[in-house]
Amino acid sequence: MLKRFSFLILSITIVLAIGIRANAKSSEIFVNYHFLKGYLELYKGDFKDAASDLWKVFPFVESKGFYQELVDVLVYVGRYREAQHVLEKAVKVYPEDKEFYYKLFDVYTIEDDKKDALRLMKIIQEKFQNTQESLRKIIIMYIKSGKYEDAYKRLKRYIGRYKKDPSGYYLLAQVCLRLKKNSCALKNAKKSVSLAPNQYQYIIFLAGLYEKNGRFLDAIKLYKRLPQSPLVFYVIANDYYMSGDLKDARRFYEKAFLKSGRVDYLERLVYILVGLKDYDTIISYAKKYNKLFQESDRLKLLYGIALSEKNFCKKALEEFSKINPKVDFYNDVIINETQCLCRMGKFDKVRMLLEKVGKLRSYLFVISRFCVHEKKYKEASVLFRDALKFAKNKKEKAVVYFYEADLYYTDLKNRDEAIELLRKAIDLNPKYADALNYLGYLYIDENINVREGMELVERALKIQKDNPYYLDSLGWGYYRLKEYKKAEVYLVKAINGYKSYDRKAKVVSLEHLLEVYKAENLKEKAKNVAHEILKIEPNNRKAKEFLNKK
Repeated sequence: MLKRFSFLILSITIVLAIGIRANAKSSEIFVNYHFLKGYLELYKGDFKDAASDLWKVFPFVESKGFYQELVDVLVYVGRYREAQHVLEKAVKVYPEDKEFYYKLFDVYTIEDDKKDALRLMKIIQEKFQNTQESLRKIIIMYIKSGKYEDAYKRLKRYIGRYKKDPSGYYLLAQVCLRLKKNSCALKNAKKSVSLAPNQYQYIIFLAGLYEKNGRFLDAIKLYKRLPQSPLVFYVIANDYYMSGDLKDARRFYEKAFLKSGRVDYLERLVYILVGLKDYDTIISYAKKYNKLFQESDRLKLLYGIALSEKNFCKKALEEFSKINPKVDFYNDVIINETQCLCRMGKFDKVRMLLEKVGKLRSYLFVISRFCVHEKKYKEASVLFRDALKFAKNKKEKAVVYFYEADLYYTDLKNRDEAIELLRKAIDLNPKYADALNYLGYLYIDENINVREGMELVERALKIQKDNPYYLDSLGWGYYRLKEYKKAEVYLVKAINGYKSYDRKAKVVSLEHLLEVYKAENLKEKAKNVAHEILKIEPNNRKAKEFLNKK
């Protein structure tokens, strides 16, 4: 980091104080001129020219302070080779000043000169290994050079010797993370925070580890210990969102926006309001912060969605029309236009828009979200036929059949047609894991052919190992076969494998596990699972019925 230079440095008397040595090739006037010019440039913040002028007098000046300042300037402007030259001279002139050794090691590391870095490290160890500071800096050198196993061993010894130094635990946590020792990283990060509870760097690092492990609520507790600011509110809001708590996410996004006035924070807040279906608040925000909404195409889209959901379709279409067609999310704009057109009964325009986009994903999204939502099943069938025309290959056609099968099974309650469509999808793409699992689960859940269903699911798991949805299907199959121990293993693995936002899927797997424990008469375990379900879904009927039974 570049140091701040005092105005006193500009005094000409300092030139005499540091001892300038002119040789035959350079006069004292030359040295004085470039020396003073260099420090004037430093004072003005012109570091590039300062580095050039001070470098010119380097051969003639022998001073510890000058070497330190020159190195800082050279490193700041990226002239590492010259900085290395200065430091190599400095360690010869001042062999007991460890700061020069540390800086030289940093320069070697920046230049990726591992051989010289390791050679210098050995010298540092021999000269300065007895102090706590030196031991810590040597460890940092190992970390910078990528020798994490060596750093790990030294840090274990270091914290054994200096048990109250939080920086040792913090460094060890970082090294453990590099070595993929997650529990070690978490343990030592916690220790660093317990020893230095007000050290923001340690708090943020531990919070990041909690986030990495999906422990968003624990991360939030730590972030709340930081000074309140719009950025901190925003980070807390993100973690509430990741934990599935949209209400608290909204609260903190609102705090972040109101304190900062930032349009990107408002975008995030309005996005959450869409998720909460609080369309009235979005419409009121659009009036209150009209200028920001006019500046942001993303806000126009979200505002249009709110208007559409409130059945103000004509006004929503007007809002969509204001959005720049070059934005990277313009397909989403067109797709949301189709919702209004679906509601207005202008189905021909829906097809025209989708043909304009020309993407299979858009067809399938409109079918699943809008046509099905509006119960326009005949129109959905027409769109499926269009989608098949847009499909470029067998794999894409298989996807169309997969989505159509879901429509028939879930909405039209036509199991046989769904099975036929899923078979078509698998014939076109035998490695279509989702189709294999869907058909397999259907066979299992409907008790059509449990063993054949499990074979289909196992084929899916060979393609996507440890997919929690497939593991749930297999666990449910073992339940149907009354092999409860195996069912428990696969269902528990599925439950632990879901992402934080897969809350509904997790509830289904927990309900399956509840049935397993009930079948085994494991009442305490069943009760724990029921309570776990209610934490996610407080009004879950199956969990409540079980707990209310005497």
